[in-house]
Amino acid sequence: MNKHQSGFTLVELVIVVAIIGLLGAVAVPKFIDVTKKAETASVKAVLGSVRSALSAKVAKGLANGEDITAWKFDGSAALNPITDLLTDYPENFIGLKTINTSSDETGKWWDRSFRSNDHWMMYKLKSTSLISGGWENAGLNIINHIVEVNNENGELMGLSLTPGSYTYTWNN
Repeated sequence: MNKHQSGFTLVELVIVVAIIGLLGAVAVPKFIDVTKKAETASVKAVLGSVRSALSAKVAKGLANGEDITAWKFDGSAALNPITDLLTDYPENFIGLKTINTSSDETGKWWDRSFRSNDHWMMYKLKSTSLISGGWENAGLNIINHIVEVNNENGELMGLSLTPGSYTYTWNN
């Protein structure tokens, strides 16, 4: 009786494991980089939507003769960048917070109000490597509020969504 067993040799299995290990070593860092870029793109998309909505509202206000200076973040009728300008909240919007978010609330948008007539739109990044600068915790927060834009003669040009006195730059 001749029994013939087939299967993989130990050398073949070691080679397969080594190849899988090399592929994993190359793929995992690429995946991590892709998730960071996706978060950056998502945040930039929300900021772009708010900027577009603000531009449309300011244009309509100027055409109707409204006092748009009242809409800036410290004006008498301050606009809330998220609730007053967007028709839908960002998916990860958690509402109004009067204090900074804790570390377990990364990747979320929120409104911060220091007084009744000012509004800041904030986002806490999951990774400090996405931006340089910023405010609190070495650049973890994206902070934007509506400010007045004037020309060199001090004449009102419009309103803009800006990081305010806490500036940041994107690293990608």
